[in-house]
Amino acid sequence: MACYRYEPYTSSQREMLADTHFHLLNCGQGGSGKTHGGAAKAFLVGYYYANSCIALVRKKRTDLKDTLWKSFIDKVLDPQYVIKSNDSRLYRKLANGSEFYGIGLDSSGDVNKLASREYNLVVVEEATELTTEDYDEKITRTVRLPEAAFWQILSLCNPGSPTHFLYRRFYLHEVRNPKDYKLIESKTLPREYLPERWIDIMNNVTGIFYERYVVGRWVGAEGVVYPFDPKKHIQPIEYFLPIGRIPADWEKVVAMDFGFPLEHATCVQWWAITPDGKWLCYRQIYVTERRVEELAPLIAGYNVKDYITGQYVICDHDADGRATLNAHGIKTKPAFKNRIDGQQIVHKLISEDRVYFLENNLVEEDINLKIHNLPFSTEQEFGTYVWTNKEKQDMIKKRDHGMDTMRMAMATYYRAESIPKDTTEYAPTILQRQ
Repeated sequence: MACYRYEPYTSSQREMLADTHFHLLNCGQGGSGKTHGGAAKAFLVGYYYANSCIALVRKKRTDLKDTLWKSFIDKVLDPQYVIKSNDSRLYRKLANGSEFYGIGLDSSGDVNKLASREYNLVVVEEATELTTEDYDEKITRTVRLPEAAFWQILSLCNPGSPTHFLYRRFYLHEVRNPKDYKLIESKTLPREYLPERWIDIMNNVTGIFYERYVVGRWVGAEGVVYPFDPKKHIQPIEYFLPIGRIPADWEKVVAMDFGFPLEHATCVQWWAITPDGKWLCYRQIYVTERRVEELAPLIAGYNVKDYITGQYVICDHDADGRATLNAHGIKTKPAFKNRIDGQQIVHKLISEDRVYFLENNLVEEDINLKIHNLPFSTEQEFGTYVWTNKEKQDMIKKRDHGMDTMRMAMATYYRAESIPKDTTEYAPTILQRQ
């Protein structure tokens, strides 16, 4: 008896079908065939691996019945393979012993059903609806079916807010074992495979929905300030330096912006500038409730280690903070703080792919920020750093500690190069170094 045959239309669909990473995220533009591909993989795993136990999951049970489960039943599963079925329980069993369960996380009965069994594959529809608790406590611990060929949580979604745990884990690599995680980005299918009505709807969406569903970007609000792409602008050090370390003779810039309470983190960034003008953030402090006198010895130690002098150690206009740093041997210069001029410099550098963050650059993770689901690194701020209005007269002044520090570093550096020696006034904005 011939098995159902799934015909992938794109390379991302083929990759999703073949991949066996424990944590797999298929994310991308609308109309990219993620749901059908997830349903097809669920069936094919159950068909080829006897006695599999597979869950098809969504946050709300009613939504699951209309999307992933419907696609599985209507488009993938041929009744000739089924020996047991129960529509009210969202259950199917194949002749080879494999079982399929539809699970809505808003149903206590379904959650108990999920917790009482061991699975080898869980397919999650619209995974951005899930919380960290849903993913870690309700799903991950159930994927342990003995003697399975492989175990996997396949999450399907369109982009959402960059504060979401999926973005942090799969794009920013904030996980303990990155090798267990795989990201696949999907593009919209060719027009001939899509309903005309869907195409008409997508042609008329605007704002944040356009960015997420048509462009495929993780954005938290309309009007994101910088064209930052985490897949491009976050790299391991080996991407630039096979030797795995920053050369001592590269020019370096240190910038710092001090805060104390939970909503005003202290950020210190160490940047290395490559001979061809790329900025690499290779070290970063991003913490709350730490006074300058506590951090000063740590900063001084890193500066000595990196042979950094005061020429490009840049600090916010905080007289007490600068005095404390000076007492620890850290000579600083006040930052250039014009926000719009500084934004133009940073935007130009990022647009030219001259700004990068090296992986694992945090000196430590701030547990208070993690508990309150707040950004705990500069990289996490990009997706929610937006203009205050459509006229782009200024950027928001919230959760922007890393953005401020980065802007001060780059703007002060390039402005300083254009300051005549006989004046303390800043010359017009210019990017002199290429």
